[in-house]
Amino acid sequence: MAVDIYFKLPSDPIYNPNGVEEDNNVEIFLQQLDMILSTKKGSLFGDPEFGLSLDQYLWSFAGGSGTIKQEIYQQISQYTDNTESIDFEIDVNFIKGEIWDSILVDVIVDGTKVAGYLMAR
Repeated sequence: MAVDIYFKLPSDPIYNPNGVEEDNNVEIFLQQLDMILSTKKGSLFGDPEFGLSLDQYLWSFAGGSGTIKQEIYQQISQYTDNTESIDFEIDVNFIKGEIWDSILVDVIVDGTKVAGYLMAR
């Protein structure tokens, strides 16, 4: 069984003030995915390929959501554990705004949206 450090914020609806370790495979996967999606590519010392730079896609829709989705799945396969036991999907959408555009990345586990990441510029 995998164990990871518990790092939920007090604002999280399922925050446990006594949490030290996380042993639920889905929660560990979500923590690892959160690190990937919230880390700018090139900012991790020792591994310049870790993370995503979603803001680079805001300047051009040319790559499309498929390119972003492919990069996310590549990062998941390289940097997460135990994904074979988790039924998950990644959904990527562009939202064109009047002032700025946005990218919305939804994480779906067992058919339920469990997290969303929004990048706007």
